[in-house]
This record gives sequence, structure tokens and C-alpha cells, in this order.
Amino acid sequence: MWPTETKGSHWDRRAAGLLRVPLACACRLTLEGAAPTAAALVNINVLGAYLASDERPALGHGLQFSFQAPDGDGDVEIHGAVTWVNPPQQHPFHSLPPGFGVKFTTLADEDRQRVEAIVRVHTEPRQHEG
Repeated sequence: MWPTETKGSHWDRRAAGLLRVPLACACRLTLEGAAPTAAALVNINVLGAYLASDERPALGHGLQFSFQAPDGDGDVEIHGAVTWVNPPQQHPFHSLPPGFGVKFTTLADEDRQRVEAIVRVHTEPRQHEG
């Protein structure tokens, strides 16, 4: 039996590309006013992402990050702002690694299409062969 689709449901969010999907890859992070550093992209959707990093920027702090697109067709560059900070946890086994959430503020059309393609790979029903 399929779940009932209601406004704001998991299925609506999935169809709109709003579910965060896993994407474990290295990225280059530049916090406003700081030198570039290495970070790790943990998950992403068309509105934001989560970055694992030793950096602990303040809420609202501006940043830019880039990562190699999974299709190998160059870097995706994203500008954003910190929306929440996740400090190291006493029991990290069941939590995200230390880092922070990012809300996208500027995303070129080409980069948005690439992020949408990443989300689509994880959210579209898989076709079974056989």
C-alpha cells in the first residue's frame, strides 16, 4: 500500500528535490574573509547542503564551496550562508560529523541543474532489470 500523499509529505519533498541526499565528496570551502580550506560535502538538495568541517562559522556567515560533479564534468560552485552549526558530539555514532548546514544564496543555472541531477539519481524509482 502506498502512503497518502499530502502537502509537505515526504513524497512531495522528494518530487520537488527538497530531500537531502547523500553525497560524500571532498570540497573546497572558502568562508567569507578567510583562506580556502578543505571540507567534505555530506548531503545536498536544491536549497542547501551539509558540510563536515573543523570550522565553526557563526550563523549567517557567508561562504562559497565547490566540488567535482559526480558526472566528472567540472566543478559545481555554490555561494551560501550558514544556517546551523553541529559541534562535535559526545556520542557521534548516530549523528552527522561535526560541521554545518548551508542555505544556498547564489547558484548558477548550470550548477542548479547539476545539483538537481544529483538529487534525481537518489530519488527516482530504480528500474529493475530482469
